[in-house]
Amino acid sequence: MSSPQQVWRTYIDAWNRHDIDAILHSVTDDFIYDERPTTMDRPLQGRPAFRAYLERTFAAFPDLSIDLTSCDAGSTLTFSESVMRGTHIGRLNGMPATRKRITVRVACVFEVRDGRLAHERLYWDRANTVRQLGRLAAILAVAFKPPVSEAALLSTVEKGEGRWPDGAGPSPTATAASNE
Repeated sequence: MSSPQQVWRTYIDAWNRHDIDAILHSVTDDFIYDERPTTMDRPLQGRPAFRAYLERTFAAFPDLSIDLTSCDAGSTLTFSESVMRGTHIGRLNGMPATRKRITVRVACVFEVRDGRLAHERLYWDRANTVRQLGRLAAILAVAFKPPVSEAALLSTVEKGEGRWPDGAGPSPTATAASNE
């Protein structure tokens, strides 16, 4: 069986190749992806929802890359730090392309089960990212957006089935059409 660090490295290498099938092969069928409260009100669950997320992310940042700077495994959780870079070329979460480059430090907590990622919790500074994108309006929207409630942060995962976490976003088909 692979160590958590090996599983994570394989997963990050697939991200850097933008190989969605390889990324999805690295995760369990019931994989949970969670960026609360940075960009999500609730986590994504399952490969179909995660595939749609990956497609939107790679369309918005076609040169996205992740440099792993550290990774340490505990008995049940593994932690990593990395630097994510990319150029905002496509629409993302309703924000039009800015054509600006970002560099973001991220921290991640993940769980491995049976040699695959079962749960990933990603933490990053959204305000710094939108500043880099030159989106003052986006910064103000973040500043005035109601905080994610304690109940929402502690709630159980709901299946996204390829939709935005709040269910309000466009379908994957509509998203693909808007990125053309």
